[in-house]
Amino acid sequence: MVYASALPFHETGLATQEPRAELSEIFRFFRRRWAYILGTALIVALIAALVVLQATPRYSATATVAVQTQKGQLVDVQDVVSNLAPDTATMETQVSILRATRLAEQVVDRLKLDRDPEFNSALRKSGGFVLWNPKSWFGQEKPKVPEGKLSPLKAAERRTAIVSAVAKAFAIEAVPRSYVLSITATSSDPQKATAMANALADLYIQDGIDAKYEATRRASAYLQDRVDELRAQAVQSDRAAELYRSQSGLVGAVDGSTIDTQQLSELNSQLIVARSERAAKEAQLAQLRALSSGGGENGVETSGAILESPLIQRLREQESEVLRKLAELQATYGERHPRIINANAELRDLRSKIQDEVRKVAASAANDVAIARARESTLASSLGSIEGRVSRGGQASVRLRELQREADSNKSVYELFLNRLKETRQQVDVQTADSRIVSSAIVPLNATYPRVTSTIGAAAMAGLVIGILLSLALEKLDNTVRGAEALEGLGGGATLAFVPVVTGGYERPEEVVTARPQAMAAESLRTLRSALALSDVDNPPKLVMLSSSVPAEGKTFVSVGLARVSAQSGARTLLIDADMRHPRVHQALGVENHVGLVQVLSGEVSLEAALQQDDKSGMLVLPAGHGAINPPDLLRSDHMASLLERLRAEFDLVVIDTPPFVPMTDSQIIAKMVDKMVLVVRWGHTPVPVVQNVIKQIYRVGAPLVGSVLSRVDISRQANYGYGDYGYHYSRYGAYYGTKA
Repeated sequence: MVYASALPFHETGLATQEPRAELSEIFRFFRRRWAYILGTALIVALIAALVVLQATPRYSATATVAVQTQKGQLVDVQDVVSNLAPDTATMETQVSILRATRLAEQVVDRLKLDRDPEFNSALRKSGGFVLWNPKSWFGQEKPKVPEGKLSPLKAAERRTAIVSAVAKAFAIEAVPRSYVLSITATSSDPQKATAMANALADLYIQDGIDAKYEATRRASAYLQDRVDELRAQAVQSDRAAELYRSQSGLVGAVDGSTIDTQQLSELNSQLIVARSERAAKEAQLAQLRALSSGGGENGVETSGAILESPLIQRLREQESEVLRKLAELQATYGERHPRIINANAELRDLRSKIQDEVRKVAASAANDVAIARARESTLASSLGSIEGRVSRGGQASVRLRELQREADSNKSVYELFLNRLKETRQQVDVQTADSRIVSSAIVPLNATYPRVTSTIGAAAMAGLVIGILLSLALEKLDNTVRGAEALEGLGGGATLAFVPVVTGGYERPEEVVTARPQAMAAESLRTLRSALALSDVDNPPKLVMLSSSVPAEGKTFVSVGLARVSAQSGARTLLIDADMRHPRVHQALGVENHVGLVQVLSGEVSLEAALQQDDKSGMLVLPAGHGAINPPDLLRSDHMASLLERLRAEFDLVVIDTPPFVPMTDSQIIAKMVDKMVLVVRWGHTPVPVVQNVIKQIYRVGAPLVGSVLSRVDISRQANYGYGDYGYHYSRYGAYYGTKA
């Protein structure tokens, strides 16, 4: 996996390996940081448990209120405040009303919560240590000032704090897809929580009734004032119309018409009738005159006026009777008979009377015509006079109609407001709420806070998340060398060995090679020796130097261990401590450091006099010695070059322990004289930029770097950083070696 970029592969193979690489990296991440993650979760859970166990139990009681969608009408009048039409905005408005400070104040007053220590902090007794109250960490709190001794401003502030605390104890919600409001009160006392929820529900309903009552009362007062104004306006406008009518002589009649207009209409009708009658009489008179001028009485008698006369008709009847009687007498008697003579005389007398009546009818017709003409003339004269008066009163009538319309309009508005005032007065005493209680709150049996199990569980989950985030941050901040891939990627060459941390009761860690040859540390050093031998099979290196980036990276341990395993294998081995500034080889082996490399190079002693033998492995040791004034000059001298050439001929392997490569030049000087160089890097300790800088310097001076060694490796942890590293295999086969050290 770690070398996938350097190996040929098929596209499908890459697609199948990348998810495995990601999963394995995630798995290794949790293996590396499980202690941080679980530890953080445990700490957070413990803190949550402490807080929860010290918290005061709190109880919640819930009452539900329904907003009425329909309202029964006790009286058939229109409401001043219309019924609620529940929708989203209306329900949110009702929730805001329930959350209003005004209702919270009423709850405080009804239940006397200002005397309750739960809401009035001035009444609380100072307790002991409370984890989440910093004031209790440093002794007792300051004593509270009694209510009666507070200034008005402080009293108002305390009252506001109490009301605010009570308001925060309520949770108001609108139940989705319904017209129901949920009122939940929370308190340390279950009965108090129940009383608070029920009290707020009752106050909310009463507040709705009071609001409608107050609105109706104000509307009634407004309507009363308005009705009084309109009544005065109506009376004033009526008076103005009547006054103008009387002043203008426009005395009213039915439908607002005047007497003159009525008289004009009546005279006009009478004139039309008079003209018709006069025309009829003139026609009748003309007929009579025409018949009379035609000659003969019979012609006149045929006129309608003559024929319609009752007297003439009776005389005609008598004439007919006499003629019949005369005819009968003539049939019996002669002309000179007295009875015939009497009958003729009676006939003449009747005809004389008829003629007189005809003349009277004709004379009467002429008189009627004259009378009809006179009456028509009189009516026409009167009509003309009245028309003049009506014409003169036209402008006055226009103004009068305007005043009359204004009076009628004022009366209509007055009657409208008067009726609305009567309805509103009836509604004042008949107010119903827009809401009703669906269910009252009941005393809760179980505390809603704290929820011990769920809170601790949630805290543990939060701790896991925090632990993971902390671990990710540590991963990002960790820029030390943790594996072979990272070290090789920096240019440190092949990772020749992983040298684990030595544990156990050793006086010196370097004794592990001789005390337990099968230990993992000893095996890793033998692996290093084999890697050096295989680095150049035809010409195995004899002069090998070990250096590091910074001090305390385990360079001396690796140098001593490499020399010992070489000596144990039977090779002639020499260990040189070339760190003249801070020598440590003599401490690791327990030998003297009075005479050493410094003395040999300065010519004070011979090589043979300076060499010491390691009793446990049989190798020879050349300590650093002491008294070096300028180590670079000694190392750069011809004596050093000739010494190394001599040692190359006499020994199979010469291990040189040198100082850190940077910033001292000691190692850089020696690097030009040896066959191979090994860079020792401490696992999980040396920063990557430092190692990178040292490697650049190594290549700059042309040092024969053969590879690197990771020292002081925590094998069990190293297995979590890379599947392909040697440390992974060392950890799996630790039992095979008999010990992890």
